[in-house]
Amino acid sequence: MSVGESSIAKEINGYLHHHPDETAALMPLFDALLDHSRLGRCSHQGRCPSVRAGAVLVDEQQRALALWHGKRWGFTEDSPNDSDMSLSDTAIRVLRENYEVCDVWTPPAADGPLLIEVLAADDPEGEPRKRYGFRYLYYAHSGAVLPSTEKTGHVRWFPLDHLGSPLLHERLRTQLAALA
Repeated sequence: MSVGESSIAKEINGYLHHHPDETAALMPLFDALLDHSRLGRCSHQGRCPSVRAGAVLVDEQQRALALWHGKRWGFTEDSPNDSDMSLSDTAIRVLRENYEVCDVWTPPAADGPLLIEVLAADDPEGEPRKRYGFRYLYYAHSGAVLPSTEKTGHVRWFPLDHLGSPLLHERLRTQLAALA
């Protein structure tokens, strides 16, 4: 069983419980999921929101792991596939496939995404679409990344404030302060 509309809607509901000020930004995705669930198919003619999941991996030195994307450093994400049972499973898979991370753990209070980013999706046909990036927070020791992976130059640990949006930095600071 793969990630379905109800699983994504549940993640959104839990997230909005903690961040009700983001309701307006997430309602188009919630509405599209409801349409898909009711109709049993897509009626958006290729303009469905894109759902992706990824991880923000933080080490014991409060650094985040980033991947070189050809023009910039950033976090990696992917769409759920048939083997993923949840969006957090997708984030773990992305860590394993792109960073070759051995062991990660979630913070004790983490019960859903740290952030849901809403951006314009890359669409080869130029159709207006939104991309909803579910970011999950995980921790790992810096040694969890295989040295051969870091030596390629495509994976590197960065101070938290060097990557991501100001909102992501705020959420990370809040989460890390709660653990201290």
